[in-house]
This record gives sequence, structure tokens and C-alpha cells, in this order.
Amino acid sequence: MKTLRTVVVGLGRIGWKTHIPRTHEHTGFELAAVVDPLQERLDEAKSDYDVAGYKDLAECLEAERPDLVTIASPTLFHTDQAILAFERGCDVFTDKPMAGSLEEADRMIDGMKRTGRKLMVYQPRRADADIVALETILNRDLLGPIYMIKATRSNYARRHDWQAFLKNGGGMLNNYGAHVIDQGLYLTGEKAAHISCTLRTIAALGDADDVVKAVFETESGIIVDVDINMATAHKMPPWHILGKYGSAVLESGIWNVKFYDPGALDDVAIQDALAAPGRSYSSGEFIPWQETTVSVSDYEPVNYYDRCHEYFAQDKAPYVPIDQSRELMRVLEECRKDAAR
Repeated sequence: MKTLRTVVVGLGRIGWKTHIPRTHEHTGFELAAVVDPLQERLDEAKSDYDVAGYKDLAECLEAERPDLVTIASPTLFHTDQAILAFERGCDVFTDKPMAGSLEEADRMIDGMKRTGRKLMVYQPRRADADIVALETILNRDLLGPIYMIKATRSNYARRHDWQAFLKNGGGMLNNYGAHVIDQGLYLTGEKAAHISCTLRTIAALGDADDVVKAVFETESGIIVDVDINMATAHKMPPWHILGKYGSAVLESGIWNVKFYDPGALDDVAIQDALAAPGRSYSSGEFIPWQETTVSVSDYEPVNYYDRCHEYFAQDKAPYVPIDQSRELMRVLEECRKDAAR
């Protein structure tokens, strides 16, 4: 197995808690060095992982000559850091969201193409066990044609850190929205159209959004309805998948699926006259509902770092193609534009 000499940029939450340990533990990666402006974090990395630390990325790339640069810094630094890595002969694995704007994302893609390097974005929520379990439900076609996907993330949090401020690229549209909208695009396998969005700042202590309502239709007309609310005392079910013949709701780690076989329905005589027979509001037909459950605990998430190694070291197709990451960036940008209107 080819081992990728890897530099991790940014030793904050996602860098320290996710990318550093997974790079260190995976046999396909060698943690060659880390980059962060804070000396105490470089010292911590040296103590825990016996790895060289740099405050300057350019200096690190010159000294270490890595194969791969994993960018876990705040979003507003992603573009310049990625382009620098490309120009120094490195591939780039960057955290989400890919960049601060669609224009910046396109600059990254142009840099990738111009230098002949590889680029993939860390969009791990499409790899979660709940999505793997949902895919098995959808593959069984229990619900019929899907017409709506409702995704909700809810909590009450008085956010006070850098992600609570617009100047830092913060806000829940960029934070959770980059995950949830990507999941919707991934599940439908289509691009978005007719995008609408409302952003509010309610409980957060900065000026960035902590309430997001985004709705878009896919090219075939599937409605993706996203609620991200960090200012609600009551939590809401994270997923509700609606099809022509049933629906599936995720609650407490269990997919509850309710559906019927359309072939089991009796014929119903259509009554289109203005005088309803017997003044009834419905046909009174019996729907032979069936129910089943699927436990998320029975499924394993996709190992993102395995997929990462397959792309960067084994020349296999990217787990997240860059055009899908760009589409996510386009939807996020259109959401911001619509919210501003």
C-alpha cells in the first residue's frame, strides 16, 4: 500500500479531533507535519504525535515535500492554502465548506486543473450510518417515487466562538448547511433548482445565522426541505423521507417506515361532479398499511479515509467528485443571495 506523506493545516476542533488522529491511525497515511499559528498547539502535536510543527504553510511545504495537504483551517483560508499546495506539487484534501464563496471554489478548481493535482472535499455526513441505512430502504423501493426530503438539525445554543461571526465565514448555513444540503443532493443524485432561503440570527451571540430555512427542488422536481435551528428548546426528527406510497422517519436511531403496496388497493370510482356522494369528504377506502423498522446501529458508516486513500493513492474515482462539491457551493451561494433579497 502506498503511504501518503500528509501535512495537516489547522489544529482546531476538526483538525485535532478528526483529521490528525485518522491520518495518524490509517496505514495509508504518514503524518509528516502540522501547521498552525499557535505555538502551544504545535507543542501539543509534538508531544502527542512526535511530529514537526510549522507556523507558515509555505515553509512547511518547502521543508517536508508532502504528497497530500489536509486543510482543516477556517473556511476563509482554504482557497489560498489549497492553491499554494497545488503549486508546490501537492494534492489537497480540504474540510467543508470547500471555500467562502463560489468564486473562491472555482479558483481552487482552476488551480487543481492548471497544476494537474487532485482535490477532494471532506463531506462526511453522506457517509454516516443513518444515510447508509436509508439507502437500503430506498433501494427496496418501499416508498415509491420520492417527492420530498425533509432534513432537520435542531438544538438551543448561544454560539460565541469564531463560527458565530460572518467575518470569519461562520453561520449555520456554512456549518451544518454544508452537511445537510450535501446529503440532500447526494440522496437525490441531482442538481438543485428553484432555491429559496431565509436566514436569522436568534440565539447566537455573533452576527452569523443560527436559524436556516432552505428549500430547493431538484431537476426532476424532488423537494428538499432543510431546517437548521439552533434556537429551539424542542428537538425535531432529523429526517422525514416522503414517497408516493409511504414515508420513513428517523427517531432515536431507528428508521420507522410506513408504506403500502399499490397493487393491493381496490379500484376507486372517480367522482368529479360538484355534488359529493353522501356529502363525504373521502372515498372511505381502506389503505393496507405495512410497517417496518431499520436500526442505524446495524450499519457501518463509510470509512472516509479509506475512500480518501483510494482516490489520492490508488487513482480510483473520488468518493465525492469535485463537481458535486461545486454544486454544493453553488446552492450555498444561492441561499445567501435569496436570503439577502
